[in-house]
Amino acid sequence: MQTSADPFWLLLAALVALPLAFAVCLRAPALVALGFVAILCLFSSSTWGQLQAENNLYSRGTGLFHFSLLNLLLWTATAATLLRALANRSRLAPASPFPAFLAATAFMLVGHVAVGLLSGQELNIILGYNGILNVANMALFSILLLMALNDEKERRRLLLLIIALAAVRAVFGLVRYFLFGGDSANPYANFERLDIRLVYFDIADNYIASLAAFVIAWLLLMPDVRMSLLKRAALFGLLALEIATVALSFRRSSLGGMALMFIVLMLRLPLRRQLQFLVISVGAVSVAGAAFMQQRLQINSGSSGLIASLLYDVGPQRSTEVSRFYELEAAAKSLDGNWLFGLGSWGSYYGNESMLDYHFGKFDFVHSGFGHLVLKSGMVGLLLFLALLVAFTIRYLKIRRRVTGNHALLADAGMASLLFWLPTLLVGTPVIEFRSMLLIGMSLALPYLALAPAPRTASPTWRTHAVA
Repeated sequence: MQTSADPFWLLLAALVALPLAFAVCLRAPALVALGFVAILCLFSSSTWGQLQAENNLYSRGTGLFHFSLLNLLLWTATAATLLRALANRSRLAPASPFPAFLAATAFMLVGHVAVGLLSGQELNIILGYNGILNVANMALFSILLLMALNDEKERRRLLLLIIALAAVRAVFGLVRYFLFGGDSANPYANFERLDIRLVYFDIADNYIASLAAFVIAWLLLMPDVRMSLLKRAALFGLLALEIATVALSFRRSSLGGMALMFIVLMLRLPLRRQLQFLVISVGAVSVAGAAFMQQRLQINSGSSGLIASLLYDVGPQRSTEVSRFYELEAAAKSLDGNWLFGLGSWGSYYGNESMLDYHFGKFDFVHSGFGHLVLKSGMVGLLLFLALLVAFTIRYLKIRRRVTGNHALLADAGMASLLFWLPTLLVGTPVIEFRSMLLIGMSLALPYLALAPAPRTASPTWRTHAVA
């Protein structure tokens, strides 16, 4: 009886919540946008590695509506915020490539729907999350943030919210790691029977911690930032927590991504502070590398070298039977003759199922964000996505010398965030993850938030706006 009643109550909740959300978005778009950021910061989405699969917040509603309730809320919030912006031209988003990118992606999705239906595919599969739907969701979230957070106070709240919620998430993860066995989503322990605990397996959790660490380090090291000794000590403590969260998650992509983030910071510092930062970074990297070698790499590789251990599943000297890139080879063979437009959002590839047993029989995604775009939308989809990244990079390089204070921090955080996601886009599965793609959308929006005009009464620096 309870099972049959659940869909009814879910439907009723949606019918009540969506119009209410539309009204709230019209009234307070910034509150809704920051609410989305809070959800993305606080709730994991990855269930891979769990012994018993569980529904998470990001999958709620998919059984009844085919799309998650959060996805429906994203569409509702963006539509309401756009309507408000059209009625009040002062709240229009700053110029960005996201609307054009969204239009091109939507056009491509419409084409996929037309071709897929003609070939007998089901609509819910064509528009499923293992296709390219989340690419459109990413662009929508970027547009929502740019329209909703259009003044200095709201952008500052975004930065403070990320730091505060990342601190909460780090404390929760570390307490669970030391006292309760760590993250239950742990494929190394559950599938490979390795004696390893993780703080967070979800790459998005690692990104939140890395972004907070970057923002905190930026505030501590930039010469124009002034704050009390007590606040500086508190930020140093938070920085240690965030770095420990990433280091004890033992994800190669997140460790590499965080290192790339801090290269951005080092390049922005004066020479004297670059040397100080380099000394501190070498010490932190040495500690993290030692923990990484001890807890994970020495189990996976007989090599004593760090580089060889990091690449234990790649190359001729790998210690695993199957190369990490085998699935990409199999997907490439399946693309024969379809490289321009891909296999469609519903497309799957074929390969040796025993060598791909970790896919559990589902071959509609690959462990590469860029590779997934090629598989589903061909070189056209990949080049469209790369064009967005190129436009983002050009704009960052153009504006960085002209912005200061909060605006400089937002711009640097955006570029650093993109660098964090690059390893995951190369060898991870972000495109099929709603949470990851929205966080990538937030990353790409940050430098454009820095371009938004600030009110004349607001201070452009952190001298008068304390972090804590």
